[in-house]
Amino acid sequence: MSSFNATYYIIYLSFDDPQTPEGIDDTVSNPMPSPMESVMAMFLISLSNFGDYYSTFERTAYEMEAKCLFVVYMAIVAILLVNMLIAMMGNTYQKIAETRNEWQRQWARIVLVVERGVSPAERLKKLMDYSQPMSDGRRALVLRLHQSEDDKEEMKEILEMKRTHDRLYKKRMARNKKDKSLSIT
Repeated sequence: MSSFNATYYIIYLSFDDPQTPEGIDDTVSNPMPSPMESVMAMFLISLSNFGDYYSTFERTAYEMEAKCLFVVYMAIVAILLVNMLIAMMGNTYQKIAETRNEWQRQWARIVLVVERGVSPAERLKKLMDYSQPMSDGRRALVLRLHQSEDDKEEMKEILEMKRTHDRLYKKRMARNKKDKSLSIT
């Protein structure tokens, strides 16, 4: 964007050129008399305060060039703003996707903290109050009766990981027993 600042500063060096047509109001002063003013002017133009600047293009020796650069500059600003909006929306989507199940993690954390403060006998007694019996005789807490397909799929994956873990754990324990029995004899 600094190239536009410099270009408009150079264009406005010819402001109030003697070749300007008669009948134009001479009370208007050069809107970009210095390089710093051109930086500020381009910032104001990008915020859509371009009416004052656009009307002064005809007071320069490069009216057509100034208008063409203005169109290019406004197009680039619009593209950059849309690009920034897309990036912000993508970032928001990513944050939401990462924290989709955060409430469940926080709830489980609170439950663990509370359970650690209670004796094992008291926990077992309370387990009977709030849990439901499963087909294998163990008891479990039922969180939701209605689950989405994604939640059901996630639960299947978790159960499969648990089964795999239990199977590997049993194999490891059997191997350790076998190794201990071999080392004793």
